[in-house]
Amino acid sequence: MKRLFVVLAAGLFVPLSGCGGGVANVSGEVKFEGQPLQNGRVTFVCSGGNRPSLSADIKEGRYEIANVPAGPVEVIVETFNRRADPVPGGPPPAPVPKDYKYVKIPARYSNAKESGLGFEAVNGDQAKNFDLTP
Repeated sequence: MKRLFVVLAAGLFVPLSGCGGGVANVSGEVKFEGQPLQNGRVTFVCSGGNRPSLSADIKEGRYEIANVPAGPVEVIVETFNRRADPVPGGPPPAPVPKDYKYVKIPARYSNAKESGLGFEAVNGDQAKNFDLTP
């Protein structure tokens, strides 16, 4: 009887931990007001148990994140205003590339709970596009 209880308890733990098994390789486009974001960062916050947060740069409107644990994922999208202002007492700043274009997006996209971009990662290759609105 004790062995049966342990097996049943272990069987209940797996669904509660959010483990779907396997990993996803997720890639796609990130657009704001219908236009590809030229730069920024996408972060996946994996849900359940001891799950990682994974990030990738947005380059010319595209991103790729490998080895995402299958299961629910919350998403953060951020853009950055790169400046060439020196930091007092710090090293000289790196020059900002001439083609760098900063696009300000709403603050809600920088919060995984508020972005509304969550999805379910599934085992294997997966396309996931994000169309951000003002």
